[in-house]
Amino acid sequence: MKYLALLTLFFATAASAGDPTVPHPNQGLLDPIAEHPEALELSAVEQDRVDQGRTVQRYVRGEEDGWGVAVNIVEASAELVWDTILSYDRYPDWVNNVTSCTVYQRQDEKLYVDMQMSVLGIKKGIYTINTVKRDEGWMAWTLDYSRKSDVQDMIGYWRVEQLSSNPPRTRLDYSTQMKARGVPNWLVKLLTRKSLKDGTRWVKERAEEAQARR
Repeated sequence: MKYLALLTLFFATAASAGDPTVPHPNQGLLDPIAEHPEALELSAVEQDRVDQGRTVQRYVRGEEDGWGVAVNIVEASAELVWDTILSYDRYPDWVNNVTSCTVYQRQDEKLYVDMQMSVLGIKKGIYTINTVKRDEGWMAWTLDYSRKSDVQDMIGYWRVEQLSSNPPRTRLDYSTQMKARGVPNWLVKLLTRKSLKDGTRWVKERAEEAQARR
């Protein structure tokens, strides 16, 4: 309940509702991820943690924002992990507070995604460009600046590395960085940490369910 209250505060104090008919007022505040992200180097303790099916999370604070990386081991193939991540139409069933998630444009390896969210009746929208490098084991996203989103700026990436085929085991890294107008920095940082932990957990659960059905 405490997290829900904080998320509600974030939505209530952030920018006004997203609008796909006008350009985003803030562009390029965060540098996009343009190359294959390196795997987060884990300590022996952290490696033991992920091997036990738990999440390892690193968070770095900046002067005005923060970014972080979360790591999980998924007991499923990389193929199923990718299929889970890219099933945007299933996000309303799988991801808390997401009410709709659709791909509104496809351009080569880029997917333009409209994600709508609602917490206690407060509705917000985020429009992202997702560059998918599936064969290389990663994808990254930025805001679609031709549409107005409900954050000042946001970037992130997924990194997918299959560790073994029998049994299938895949390492999943998820990173996000966000700026939000009118929201205290401590709240942005707290919610970023929460999103890091939750970001890999739902993929792990759904991919492992799909693997068990095979």
